[in-house]
Amino acid sequence: MAGLDIDTQARPGMAVVAVTGELDIAETPNLGGVLASIEGDKPPVLVLDLRGLTFIDSSGLRLVLETDMRARREARRLVIVRGPEAVHRVFLIALLDRRLEFVDDVPATGS
Repeated sequence: MAGLDIDTQARPGMAVVAVTGELDIAETPNLGGVLASIEGDKPPVLVLDLRGLTFIDSSGLRLVLETDMRARREARRLVIVRGPEAVHRVFLIALLDRRLEFVDDVPATGS
C-alpha cells in the first residue's frame, strides 16, 4: 500500500494542502482530520493540490465534495489543483468538473 503524504502551508489569504500518493478509504480519515483542523482557522480559500496523487477512490471524492459543501456554506472557496489525468478523469466521469473549481497550479494569492 502506497499510503498518503500530506503537506500543509499557510499563505496570505489561503491554506494549501498538497497530497501525494493514494487517497482511498484507508487514508480519507487522515486527510479529513487535517482538512477539519485547517478549516477551523477559517481560511478564505482552501487549496487542495492533487498533483501528487496517483489514485483516488469514491471515498476520496466524497471527502472532496464534503469539503466543498462546508466551504460554500461558510462563504469560503475550495480550489482544487488538478491531479494527473488518471485522477482527474474520476472527477470528469462523476461530472464534478461542473461543480468544483479546478485550476492548473496553486494560486499566487487567496483572492
